[in-house]
Amino acid sequence: MRKAFFFLCLLAIAPVLPADDTLEQITVLAEGGATQLALRLLEKQQPPITEADSWFRWEKQRFEIYGVQQDWDAVTRRVGQLPADVPDNVRQWCLNQAARAMLKAGDAPAARRYLRQLLWQEKADDVLVAAWRRMVIRSYLLEDNVEDAQTALLRYIQDFNTKGAAWQRLHARVLLRADRPKDAFDILVGNQSHEGRLLWLLAGLRAGLTPASRVLADGLKLAEATRTKPEAQREAWFLVAEAAAALKDTRNRALGIELALSLPAKGPAVSKLYRIGPDDLWQAYLDLAKAQGNARRLLVGDDAPWFRQAKSYKRDESLLARSLFAMVAQKGQQPESRLLAHERLVDSLLLDGRETAVKLLYLNSERYPGDADIPQIVRHRLADTALRAYDIELAARMIKGLYEPLEGEDPTRWTLRQARILIYGGEVEAAVEKMNGLLIGHPDLDDGFVGPYLQVLFDLQAINRHAEALDLLDQVFSRAKGDRTRREMLFWMADSKKALGEHLEAAELYLRSAIYKTPQGGDMWGQSARFYAAEALAEAGLTEDARNVYRELLRHTTDAKQRAILERNVQRLWLWLREDATTTQTQ
Repeated sequence: MRKAFFFLCLLAIAPVLPADDTLEQITVLAEGGATQLALRLLEKQQPPITEADSWFRWEKQRFEIYGVQQDWDAVTRRVGQLPADVPDNVRQWCLNQAARAMLKAGDAPAARRYLRQLLWQEKADDVLVAAWRRMVIRSYLLEDNVEDAQTALLRYIQDFNTKGAAWQRLHARVLLRADRPKDAFDILVGNQSHEGRLLWLLAGLRAGLTPASRVLADGLKLAEATRTKPEAQREAWFLVAEAAAALKDTRNRALGIELALSLPAKGPAVSKLYRIGPDDLWQAYLDLAKAQGNARRLLVGDDAPWFRQAKSYKRDESLLARSLFAMVAQKGQQPESRLLAHERLVDSLLLDGRETAVKLLYLNSERYPGDADIPQIVRHRLADTALRAYDIELAARMIKGLYEPLEGEDPTRWTLRQARILIYGGEVEAAVEKMNGLLIGHPDLDDGFVGPYLQVLFDLQAINRHAEALDLLDQVFSRAKGDRTRREMLFWMADSKKALGEHLEAAELYLRSAIYKTPQGGDMWGQSARFYAAEALAEAGLTEDARNVYRELLRHTTDAKQRAILERNVQRLWLWLREDATTTQTQ
């Protein structure tokens, strides 16, 4: 049903953007996720730089779109292309954007290169200069250069007013990284922002000024309060984990680290402020499992009781089960038990939506220094997860060297996964060879085979390999059994014919799809197929036939907007016919 109602969506799209509203429309497109389309329109319609104010408004939108895409390299490329005579305020703003982009990209030296240009070559007021100096301090923290961060901080204190809340938080971060929690605590008194509260609690915990039980309780509250701010929530869970460690609370320690590592992070895998990373989660799991094992007299190496205990936990106790799986995965006696434990640990995390934690546990842990060290079952799961996220590089990494499906895994699904990765990786011929091989090995094609198989063929169509897709579609169509599946396949075959410029053949296939096992073809699928057939007939020059198909569609269409579009298309074709007739008479 990939395109069953697609034409209905097309009818709702205005063909031309109003000229006086283009920038607003570009903003709407970007906010709606169509960032590439927004950039294309911006490139085409941006005013010339001679209209400086108008050009700059558009340029700000360009940088906004780059930010949405997290395309920090595009930001720096654009800044490098600025004309030499650009106004000073525009150049400063763009350089500032480039410095921020490099900080977000984790490239501290590059950020400082832009900041040096701003500080040494640009004339600016004290507010801007102070902001750039604070960014310099952050850049040193980003690369864990605490000594230079402290030096830059002291110079900043000498030159500027340091009473603002934002400055207090930055100052406290430097002091905490320099192992001066008491000073950080004093600076942050009264800072009521989420970040300020987090840092104040951390400083109080490390300085021994705030009981760990209070820090834990407040940290849990802050984790809930910051649920819409992933970076802040990540720090809140790390705070929970550190407070739990002080209380020897193995459950909250594991919970805090697991939830922190499940959230997206802009920086490295290991938090530089909390010094917590993937290997700490492994250890937290083992500590929690050890506490459970001691309470229930489970022996390390006697694997079966650990699995039984894990199975006994309810859905909301999945953390406890995961800790037991981690114990068997790391300390189990039998290789089969260790592999099964890895599988169940990963599946449990994925079920709870913690894909990021899975990747960190296996890709950023010292326990698994290379891809070959990761258990095969985990590599399969990581490949599947990467495919769903269109992270083709990781999917290809995980599947490299895995030539056979796992025991019990469907070999067909395994081959389809390989083919899909090959397509995304640009090795189309190898993928087509695997797809052909699957057809040879499956004389009977039921819906259970055809559905997943077609998904890979859609990938071929998406990269405009329509000839290969058509050949495979034709083979599947001749042997597929389900009427619904065959009807849909006629539509996909027509799509490829149209893409190849074979409009008459496309029209025939669309019409066959419209009425396949549905004589009147008046259902929604049939209407969609007829719409595309009419377009293909018009492209082929058979305007009278196209008009007739549109008229037939009007008989089944009650929606006013759809009828207006169809009537407009009929009118357009009538004008084409009239023009053709006039041209013929003239000749």
